[in-house]
Amino acid sequence: MKLTISMPVYADYNGVAFSVQAIRIYQNLPVGTEILVLDNAPDTDDGRQTKKFIESFVPYGRYIPVTDRQSSFIKYDAFLHATGDVVLGIDSHVMLQPGAIRALLDWWALHKGEPHNLTGPLMHDGLEALSTHMEPLWRGADYGTWATNTPALKKGVPFEVPMQGMGLFSFWRESFKPLTEPFLAFGGEESFIAERVRQAGGRTICHPGVAWWHRFDWPIQRPFSVAMKERVRNYYVGWLSLYGSLDHPKVQEMTEHWRKTVTEEELVWAMQQALQSRHGR
Repeated sequence: MKLTISMPVYADYNGVAFSVQAIRIYQNLPVGTEILVLDNAPDTDDGRQTKKFIESFVPYGRYIPVTDRQSSFIKYDAFLHATGDVVLGIDSHVMLQPGAIRALLDWWALHKGEPHNLTGPLMHDGLEALSTHMEPLWRGADYGTWATNTPALKKGVPFEVPMQGMGLFSFWRESFKPLTEPFLAFGGEESFIAERVRQAGGRTICHPGVAWWHRFDWPIQRPFSVAMKERVRNYYVGWLSLYGSLDHPKVQEMTEHWRKTVTEEELVWAMQQALQSRHGR
């Protein structure tokens, strides 16, 4: 059973270098583990340094520039390039707890070919508080609020959750159908992927042994777009793909939420963009 570890990056050489080296030093990777870096800003100083690092110093490392769009969703391009049976995706600024790779592979050895997303609890910055999942509730600009299933976590065995942050995910490669939706920029991943998995007959599973820490704070302004109207557009692109129509109750519920959050002009633009992209496919 071969493993591919993939990570998207946008002008974050430091994140890639530290995450990759921490995995190589502390995780006792199986021989032949592929490390795949998908670079959304290859023509930057960070991009050039990332390319040099991966191609010069990382065995089985592959560097792939992605320039057709700017989007956090390029992480799912991994399924167009990976050669591993299992694809573990992490953001370019994620650290794994000791033994996480072994726990993940042991689980997948028992679930070969199944359409699940195996993830783990998010460790917050103090490394004590854990969020096992996201509850499917609206909170500001996101659908999903951090939550913890403490009883399940204490049992120490994998358990189903509604959805989880997509800074870490893993799939059996052949069970994951590549995305065709025209997502751009940032936002809307968690709810879309969780429901997509469910509709395919799978589950989102939290494994206590696969805990991960994610850097959320940036010392400078984020170098990629996080415009609100683009985030809203992504939600409509995803939910129309999942539910089919603006008249679906789930989509109507979302529209009512956005009416309280963004301007009517931004809302109409987002809906029109999503409908146009859907009809254009």
